[in-house]
Amino acid sequence: MKTLKYQLKLKGLVSPSGTIPLKALTEVCDLLLGAAERGLRLAVEGTSVKRGRLPVWLTKSLDLKLIGMKKGSTVLAIEAPVLGETAKEQVRQQDFWYVLPKPEDTALTLLARSIHDTTAEVLDSDAYDGGILDSLLQFKPFLKSFAEKVELHCVSRPREHFRLDEQELAKIQRLKAKTPEPRAFVISGLFDVIEHNKKRFHLVLSDGESLLGTIDTEHLDVEQMRQFWGKKVTIKGLVHFRPSRRPRLIEAQVIKSMEQGEEVFETLPQEPSQIEFATSVRDSAAAKKGWLKEVWGKWPGDEPIEDLLAALNTN
Repeated sequence: MKTLKYQLKLKGLVSPSGTIPLKALTEVCDLLLGAAERGLRLAVEGTSVKRGRLPVWLTKSLDLKLIGMKKGSTVLAIEAPVLGETAKEQVRQQDFWYVLPKPEDTALTLLARSIHDTTAEVLDSDAYDGGILDSLLQFKPFLKSFAEKVELHCVSRPREHFRLDEQELAKIQRLKAKTPEPRAFVISGLFDVIEHNKKRFHLVLSDGESLLGTIDTEHLDVEQMRQFWGKKVTIKGLVHFRPSRRPRLIEAQVIKSMEQGEEVFETLPQEPSQIEFATSVRDSAAAKKGWLKEVWGKWPGDEPIEDLLAALNTN
């Protein structure tokens, strides 16, 4: 099987050069595999975290091997299989939403790409999502307990590399803080471009913008997608955001034919920033105080109590 060779350098280990505590070795391997899995899932499946057993192609693609160790801040030699052999069908299939990995890429290729965009703080990148940010932040205890820095590079592809240290993790933490938590929204649009086998679709809105969608199989059967293809629908689901606060994906929990009056939902949801949220709360509070000024000094009057209560309920 064709493979690519990598070197994982652990700088600042407390153990002598060329050695590593077994606990540290186990931990860094688990962290590397976990982050690589999420990067590969995102590139091929559109989301980095999924429930259930790992598919065979993913298991084979994550079959990384430790083939040696040498001195020099402790360098681990790692071998990774290329995706053209472990995930042949997945990298061959046409995809309408993402640039698929190349056959000569590996799971570590995609992880390096994800880390590059996170540490460069690219807010609208398709190379990472919340699940990947979480997996990278899990390196923080390892760096605190065992090493000062983790570096990986490909021997034959020098541009394929990454570095994780306290400074880089601080950037990732900022991205995480900027990324809104998923929220439930109702969105209407044209149900278009279905990929039945991947449980995905495009929702095209009235202004021409579109949103990638996927089916939440706990609430919907994938077969339900067929009846809505090419039709206007209204979807209730969980919207996932980018650090830029723009929607990245909607997990559909309810899909139904769009009805009259639901045109108000034909826009992309926008999650307000902390400043915008605070402003809206302040303005809302000010608005609620306004009605009190209007009635202060005017009541009691000739108005029936029922009319006053009805007026209060509308504010």
